[in-house]
Amino acid sequence: MSASYEPVRPKERLYQEIVDHVQAQILSAALKPGDRIPAERELAQHFGMSRAAVREAIKSLAEKGLVEVHVGRGTFVAALTTDHVVESMSLLLRDVRNTPEHLQEAREILEVPIARLAALHRTGEHLERLRALMQVMEAQRHMSRAFIDADSDFHHELARATGNPVLEVVSRTLLSMLRSERIFMVGFRDEIPGAMGSHAAIMAAVERGDGDGAAAAMAGHLSHVSKVLRSLRGPAPVTDAASR
Repeated sequence: MSASYEPVRPKERLYQEIVDHVQAQILSAALKPGDRIPAERELAQHFGMSRAAVREAIKSLAEKGLVEVHVGRGTFVAALTTDHVVESMSLLLRDVRNTPEHLQEAREILEVPIARLAALHRTGEHLERLRALMQVMEAQRHMSRAFIDADSDFHHELARATGNPVLEVVSRTLLSMLRSERIFMVGFRDEIPGAMGSHAAIMAAVERGDGDGAAAAMAGHLSHVSKVLRSLRGPAPVTDAASR
């Protein structure tokens, strides 16, 4: 293994320096998927730290999806997948102050061009999967959770159809973080019939290869979703300044 380990300067959160160093080795490809991370004792000696600090570092790396711990075998560099990236982004976004309105606003900014690109770049396979998901949504229209899961898969497939993996990851992250609000929305306000109509319009434009039409249909759909979410959460509180 070509990765190197240099002693690091102790500070308050010792394990974070180990995390940063090992993460850099992984991102630079000095450590590759499947490579074994040295044992706790060896890492502790390399970094001049306690085994407890090393354990914290390994735990943090595992939570980020960078390594996998196999009891009795050791710790190995994980093969990064889209799911790992989505999970990491979700954890990061939960650490900052945001609201469902912030996330929905980001969806509107992102998914309108996604629909346009999907219409321009989709293949026959993408269309086949989108049609199948429309059928699942129709079959599950009386089951809020199942409907939203199929709805999310529909939006994921649109993102995949763009051919841009960055758009796919960010779109999946936003949808996963908004899942509970979307389930509540379609169940409480019986929004499924309207959602089916909106998705049918998006689907028709994508099938035609009409980028502008797909973007317009998506913009209308997301604008309606935003209005419903705001109505369900009630009016914004009146501040002292606004009441004077």
